[in-house]
Amino acid sequence: MNLLHERLRDPDVLIRLNAFFLSYFGWVIFGVAYGTLGRWSVDLTQQFLRLPFTSRELVVGLVEFTKSIPPLYSLFTTVYYLGFAGSIALVVIYLLLYRRDLESSDQLLARYLLAYGIAGTIYLVAHIYAPHIVYNLPGYTSENTLLTRQEFVLPSLHNTFITINIITLWRYRKRLGGKALIFINTLIPFATVFLGHHWVYDVLAGIALGALVSRFSWGWSATLSGRIYQLEVSSLQRVTVFNFLLGIIVLIIAANPERALEVLGGMLGAP
Repeated sequence: MNLLHERLRDPDVLIRLNAFFLSYFGWVIFGVAYGTLGRWSVDLTQQFLRLPFTSRELVVGLVEFTKSIPPLYSLFTTVYYLGFAGSIALVVIYLLLYRRDLESSDQLLARYLLAYGIAGTIYLVAHIYAPHIVYNLPGYTSENTLLTRQEFVLPSLHNTFITINIITLWRYRKRLGGKALIFINTLIPFATVFLGHHWVYDVLAGIALGALVSRFSWGWSATLSGRIYQLEVSSLQRVTVFNFLLGIIVLIIAANPERALEVLGGMLGAP
């Protein structure tokens, strides 16, 4: 707790922490705006299904195999839903709040931003749909949420980010925390395929994009404006608390949009 208290009084840490919050919120806003911007995106799903390893038999077989082993199914389900926002949070906490590795944190942010930009551009041009949507698998939602859109499949951002995470964490591979995070990130590609959320090609494309982004941006780091450092620590702390609470609200709404809207409507309609 003393370490956390110390970090949350450190302007270098607070500024970077809020930069990660804002980058994630930016992606959420893009996902919402995609409902309009994505109207011109070409749906290539039917052409994609001509490729090998896209058959219904394979997809259903993998999902049924995973469900037949409850511990494996529970593990993959947990890992998958932890996968995107969760993996970002864990890596940022480890590098920034625990290790106070400002250099690696800046590199991580730069890689995230580049990956967001490239993946977003691809989705605006063309998209495909996930296996569970194409084959209408029971127990899966086809609704878009604040966490993701059903068009955001190829490349898989889950796997793009886990690749970036592993590459950035590699310097800590001999430390317990680094080993644990690398292991968790390594499970995510398997979870996305064995649960029917992504095709094999999505995983390969995501890993390739993550590797290319990391290689291309080697030595880069996000540049933070010097004006930000003119803010008082107390102001940075308030902004951090606000962004943290906003992040929680986004996750709650994304987890159950209909229920969240009902609660919000009841609050607004209350006398």
